[in-house]
Amino acid sequence: MQKSTVRFILLAVCLICPSWGASSASAEDKSTKSLSIDGVQKQNLKLLTEQLNRGWRAFCDAPVDEGVMSLFQGINPSDARLHVMTITNQSVELPIKSISQLKDFDISPERKTLVYVNAFHTADSYFSVQEHLTLLQNSRRDLNVIVVDFAKDVAQLYYAVRHHLSVDGYFVYKLIRALKDAGIAAQDITLAGHSVGANIAALGAKLFAKETKQLVGQLIAIDPATMCRTTDILVKQGVASRVVTIHGEGDVFGVRVPLGHIDIYPNGIGYFPRRKLQPGCESKVCSHMYPFVLFMEALIEGVMIPATKCDSWAKFRQGDCNYQNTINIGLIYPSTAKGLYFCLTQPNPPFTYMEHGLRYKTRRPEKSVNPKSS
Repeated sequence: MQKSTVRFILLAVCLICPSWGASSASAEDKSTKSLSIDGVQKQNLKLLTEQLNRGWRAFCDAPVDEGVMSLFQGINPSDARLHVMTITNQSVELPIKSISQLKDFDISPERKTLVYVNAFHTADSYFSVQEHLTLLQNSRRDLNVIVVDFAKDVAQLYYAVRHHLSVDGYFVYKLIRALKDAGIAAQDITLAGHSVGANIAALGAKLFAKETKQLVGQLIAIDPATMCRTTDILVKQGVASRVVTIHGEGDVFGVRVPLGHIDIYPNGIGYFPRRKLQPGCESKVCSHMYPFVLFMEALIEGVMIPATKCDSWAKFRQGDCNYQNTINIGLIYPSTAKGLYFCLTQPNPPFTYMEHGLRYKTRRPEKSVNPKSS
């Protein structure tokens, strides 16, 4: 009887043991799989960060695992964020789907409106996009400043430039419509965007014009991105009453050719092929970010950065320009301003040379020296 009982127990243990082993192995596999997914995503982000430094072509063609990337939050168009101000001067972050709630915040038809569309990301703290935009909102209370962020990190930027351009542009269109419903006149709206954000803003303005037969007052495109496909370069004159393009890099990141009613080329970069980097820059990413910092300095610090109209960078360097036709980088431009504008800036803030009392002047013709008559 005891031998039978012992056999039964041993048999039961033998039957249970494999299931224990299987359960243990299954848990270990899941743990390994989880670690593997996190490891792949970490490699994805590292690869994207490295390739972004080489330009849009390398970034768009980066061999990342999109299947793994899709498992993580933050890459969907609905993950974009709005930043609006309250009447108590507090910046509030809202999900993009909260566009209809804009009227509940400090949005006044008595003020001009600036909608800034961010779609570029850099880990360089000197160029901290979000920090600059927060300062902009807090310092320019004379404006309705709304920030739309489509690139809080490099993964969201990747999806914005490769897959979500149309959806992101539609969100900007919905935002313009919401502002119009809140009593903001279309002509009082300025859209501004840097890099990919410039093309998203242009698409939003285009959709608004198509739907309402009205143009927003102004689009300021800061070094518009060359994108993954040239068909996605959407900055052009017809999308707003005035289109201002501030060029920066003009090679692997920014569009070189004129796109707007006004095209500003700081230091000739992006116009003159032999000049590759902006003052103080050691990389093309820095040159791409440079006009963004110029724009922020003009708006936040009120620094005047003048640019003068000229037929070409060569003529500007020779002093062969009409220096009476001068504009300042910022939000306000004369209605008569059109064409190519050039300026010189410094490597570090304040970027303007005006702090040294320097002004653009037409070069005087050299006096001919006649030999004295004998």
